[in-house]
Amino acid sequence: MLKYARTALPSLRMKTLVLCVDRDDDIGTKAGINGPVIGRDENLKASVTLGLADPEDVDTNTILSGIQLYDDLVKRGMDAEIATITGDSHVGFQSDMILTSQLENVLEVVKPDRAILVSDGAEDEFIYPVISSRVKIDSVRRVYVKQSQSIEGTYNMIVKTLRDEKMRRRWIVPLSIMLLTWSLFSLLTIANIIRIPAGIALAVIGLVLGLYLIGWAYHWASKIQQRIVRTRRALRQGSLTIPAAIVALVFVIGGMFVGYDMSTVYREGLLANQRSLAISILLFVSGSVWFVVFGVLTYETGKSATVLQQTGKIKWSFIVMMVSVLATGFIIQGAVDAMEFFVSYGDPDRTIIFAEMITGILIAVFGSVLNASLRSEAAQPPGAAQGV
Repeated sequence: MLKYARTALPSLRMKTLVLCVDRDDDIGTKAGINGPVIGRDENLKASVTLGLADPEDVDTNTILSGIQLYDDLVKRGMDAEIATITGDSHVGFQSDMILTSQLENVLEVVKPDRAILVSDGAEDEFIYPVISSRVKIDSVRRVYVKQSQSIEGTYNMIVKTLRDEKMRRRWIVPLSIMLLTWSLFSLLTIANIIRIPAGIALAVIGLVLGLYLIGWAYHWASKIQQRIVRTRRALRQGSLTIPAAIVALVFVIGGMFVGYDMSTVYREGLLANQRSLAISILLFVSGSVWFVVFGVLTYETGKSATVLQQTGKIKWSFIVMMVSVLATGFIIQGAVDAMEFFVSYGDPDRTIIFAEMITGILIAVFGSVLNASLRSEAAQPPGAAQGV
C-alpha cells in the first residue's frame, strides 16, 4: 500500500519527466539492470524483475508509484515521460557522480521542461540539489510502504532490515563489541583468573564502544589501512623509519618502566613517611625523560636517514628538531631537580640544577638562531650570496 501527497500538475504544453531515484543501485545489484531506465515499459519490466529478486525492496514500490503518476499525467492529456536513474552500492560521492551522469543522459534524450521527483526516502533526496540545478522540479513524491503493526510484523521488519549490509555495519558491530567484551570478562571471572566487578566491566564496555564510534565517525579503519599500505611500501623500499620507530618505542617503554620503578621503590622503606603524589610524579619524570628524549631522537634520525637515502639531502628541519629535543630534555630535567630541591626531597646539587637549566636555555637559543639562519638561506634566491 502506498501513501503520497497529491501534487500540482504543470501546463499541458510542457513536457514533464517523472524521475525515480535509486541512489544505492538496488536495481543493478539485485535485478541486474543498468541505469538509466527510460520509458514506461522498461520501468515496468525493471520493477517486476526487482520485485521477483527481492519482493520487500522499497525501490519496487518507488518505480510502480512513478508509473502510476506517469499514467495519471498521460490520462490528463499531458506530455510526459518516466525514467529511473541508479547510483552505486557505495552510497556517497561515487553514487552521486553516477546519478549525475545518468541524469544528464536522461535530460538529453527526453528534453523535459520540468520534472517530478519520486523517492523512497530522505537518502534518495540527497540528489535533489543536483537535479534541481539541471531541470525545474515541480513536486516531490515520497513513497511510504505500510507495515504490519503487530509484534510479529515488527519483528519481521527488524530482521529483514538487519539483513541489509549497510545496517549490519552500522548496528551489529557495536552490539557485537559489547557482547564480546562482557563475555570475556565473565569467562575470566568464572575461571578465577581475575575478579572484575560489574561496574568496571560496564565502564570498559563503554570505553571500547566509545572508541569504536569515534573511530567510525572519523574513518579510523580507512586511515589505519592507508597507514599499513604506506608501511608495506616503505619496507619494500628499504626505509629506515620502521626500524628506528621500533627502537624508539623500546626506549619510550623502557623509560616508562624505569620511571615507574623510581616512583615506587623510593617510596618504600625508610622514606615511607614521605609518600606524596607530587614526589612520585617528579621521580617518574626524572627517571623517564631521557629515555623519551633518546626515543624521539632515534625516530627522527631514522626519518632523516630515509630522506637522505631517497633524495641525497639532509633536511635542515631535522637539525633544528634534534637541537630542540635536547634543549627540552635539559630544561625538564633541571625543572624536576629544582622542584625536588624546593620540596626538600633528597639532596639535589644546586650547581647541577643551575647547569642543567642554563644548558637547556643555551641550546634552545642556539636552535632558534639556527632555525632563523637556515630559513633565511632557504628563502634567499640562488646567486644572491654572490651578488648576482
